[in-house]
This record gives sequence, C-alpha cells and structure tokens, in this order.
Amino acid sequence: MKTLSHSTAVPTIADVAREAGTTITTVSRVINNSGYVHISKRKAVLEAVEKLHYIPNANARVLKTKRSRALGLVIGDLLNPFSVQLAHSMQTVAVDRGYTTFVASASEDVRSELAVIESFQRQRLAGMVVATLATPESDAMLARLAEHKVPVVVVGRTIDHPAIDNISANHRRGGALATQHLIGLGHRRIAFVGAERDEAAHVGRLRGYLDAMEAVGLPVLDDHVVGHTGTGHSPRYSTKLTGYQATQHLLRMPTRPTAIFARNDHTATGVIQAVQEAGLTVPDDISVAGFDNIPLTALMSPSLTTVSQPTEEQGRLAAEFLLSRIEQSAPVARREVLLDCHLIVRSSTSRPRTYR
Repeated sequence: MKTLSHSTAVPTIADVAREAGTTITTVSRVINNSGYVHISKRKAVLEAVEKLHYIPNANARVLKTKRSRALGLVIGDLLNPFSVQLAHSMQTVAVDRGYTTFVASASEDVRSELAVIESFQRQRLAGMVVATLATPESDAMLARLAEHKVPVVVVGRTIDHPAIDNISANHRRGGALATQHLIGLGHRRIAFVGAERDEAAHVGRLRGYLDAMEAVGLPVLDDHVVGHTGTGHSPRYSTKLTGYQATQHLLRMPTRPTAIFARNDHTATGVIQAVQEAGLTVPDDISVAGFDNIPLTALMSPSLTTVSQPTEEQGRLAAEFLLSRIEQSAPVARREVLLDCHLIVRSSTSRPRTYR
C-alpha cells in the first residue's frame, strides 16, 4: 500500500483508493454504502479512511447525488436564549434523522439576513428554517426559493405561500394574558418595553398588550410604549440593553409606570437591572413581566413572571416539517400551526403599593 507523500496534505478520495489498493469507484461505494463491495476490499477501504483521517467532500456528494444531508437555521438575536433553545430542539430531530444543522445569525440589517439565506442556498443545503423578524425583502426571497423547490419553514412569522410551512406561538394572546394579569393585580399605569407603538401590526405581544388595555378602557400613553431609545429602523430585536435603556427613560417620567411588560425575558432582565440600579425594588415599586419562559427566569431574583411559549415544540415541528418536504417526492400541502401560550406567575409581579 502507498501513503501520502506529504503528511500535511488534505487526503482525497484518490489517496484513500491508493492506500487501500483499489479504485475510486470502490471507495465511493464503501463511503456511501451503495453497491456491492467484497468484504476484504471494504475492510481495506475503511482502514485507509481511518489511517488517513479522510473526511468525504460534502459538496462533491451533493453534486453526484443531488441531495444534501445538511439543514440551515437562520436566527435573529444570537444572545437571546430563545434562539438557543430553538436551535437545540431542531438539531435534536435532525441528528436522529441523519442530518447536520448549520446555524447562522442575521443582524437587524435586512441585508445581513438576505446574505445568510443566499449563502445557505449557494451551499446547496437540503432546506432551511428561518426564525427571524419578517421583512418584505426576506419574505420575497423565501417565496422565490420555494418557487424553485427549495424546502422552507418559517418560525414566529407568516409567509402566505403554498409551499412554505408556518409555525408560531400565539404571541398576541400571550401578550394579552400578561397584561390582563397586571391589570388584575390593580395596575393601571402599565408600560410595554421592546417595540414602538407603530410596530403593533408585526409584534403580536404588543398587539396583545394594547388589546387588553383597550378592553378595560385603560389609556395607553405614547411614552409608555418604548422600543429602542437609539437610532435605527424597524424591525428591531429587543435585547437586554433595550430593556435597560427603555426603563431608564420610563423612570425619568414625572409619573412612572407601576408595572412593565417586557417583549421577551431577555429584555426583562435589562428592565429589572435598571429598576434595581435606580434604588427601587421589583415588585414592591415596579412589577415586571416577560415573555418566553427561558430557563433563567425561574432562577432569577426575583423569579420572573412570564408567558411560556412552546419553544422546543416549535423547533421540533420545524425540523419535522422541513424533513418531510425534503424526503417526500410528492408535493406536501402547506401547514400552518399556531401554538398556545401560558401565563406563569412568579415573584416579580404583585399588587401596586396603593392597593396593599
């Protein structure tokens, strides 16, 4: 048997064939587990693969088989634990089915998301799940991909296309549940942190907050709906810094709110930090509620009242729907799933001082 002339060279399938004393075709059959290969030849090839630390060229395999074993997941705020939970759940299903998941984060600049989607397509991934904020540009690009038979599933947004599956939690209902809880405790000055009021058509949690306030006739002050205090264009991801800066703004108001509903738990941690740094306490001075029920919320001090959305189920369904589109030769009917949210009451909310 021959060995590589340069130990630092990346081994190729031809190197494996030379090492095993056989043909490239035989090596390909062994690696892809296709076609008959005598047991002695198979053993020689596997030993050569092990000795040379050979890794099959995925791009070459795609060109030959017209099928990739890799999926793409596009997420938004990489620091938000929701994104991590979603990716983990999707990856668990993918691994069990023999697929690898590549995860990419898109920034708030829509060009970043478009570049990520284009990159996944150039790599000829089998399909992709997109869990980012909706924009007309990315909606149009994903619709075009679906027209070209690229399997696409979206999470947390909706695209009206017969070949794109949509999975989301009922964010609007969840936003109403959190706000109704605060109203039921006796709060009347309730702020929303994490989006601007003109984003209500696209941010279901904000729409639910407005629904609940309007249902009982409570006024919503423009100054009590606070998104990003810096510059930039919508849509924007709501982060811990968003919550921190927005709460500082609210605390400077002559009549500050007695309760704050944060767009997500990540934002709520920034809200609580700003309240505490101002010498106030949660919930004695200001009640705080979040959304998502990320694992950290039960361990915080105080533990966070939040709305639980089924993140793991969304990731699981996204992977299963995507794989069904990839593996079934017949057309798959569009699926649209809206999952329930549930309120989890913990120690970060209580009745306002005037009601005690």
